[in-house]
Amino acid sequence: MTNEKSTDGYANPKMVSSSAIKIAITGDGAVGKTSLCKSLTDGVIPSDYNITVGTEIHSKKLNIANSTKPLNLLIWDFSGQERFHSVRNGLYKGTRGALVVFDVTSRGSFFDVSDWIRELKHNCSDAPFVLVGNKSDMNDREVSKEEAEELARNLGVPYLETSALDGKNVGTAFEHITKLALNRDKRFVAY
Repeated sequence: MTNEKSTDGYANPKMVSSSAIKIAITGDGAVGKTSLCKSLTDGVIPSDYNITVGTEIHSKKLNIANSTKPLNLLIWDFSGQERFHSVRNGLYKGTRGALVVFDVTSRGSFFDVSDWIRELKHNCSDAPFVLVGNKSDMNDREVSKEEAEELARNLGVPYLETSALDGKNVGTAFEHITKLALNRDKRFVAY
């Protein structure tokens, strides 16, 4: 498991290869995007909350079924803070797929999903995305699974519930969006 990050916010050249695929993870601040990334790449989540400033890039080798070799997943973890909106818009180029994350204990983050989808479609209209309800381990839900599934059905996208804390469906979410992206972009010969 690798988690390489450049200091300037751009991909470390040694992380990029012909089998690299760029996946964006978007959503409001504090919905657990960085925790999902850390759960996937490091197997643990940060014990304290620090907002993502701009963008962090995480790297993970991912073995996909029927793939001839592992893919280098470059996960662009975009800050959910509004003040970074203009920075995000310039960084979507090359995105092959995205996870749109909301917090099941925050109705506001669920309502904001439409804004994140609009931003994605504006910047990378051909990239598929998966709707992800994070913090499914929490008891104080404000968004029911049925409500989120209905939104996903209306959008024509898959929906998964995850828990960065216990790792539930974290790998599944990233594998699912990677497969969708590979099916959309046939240039990845490894699949």
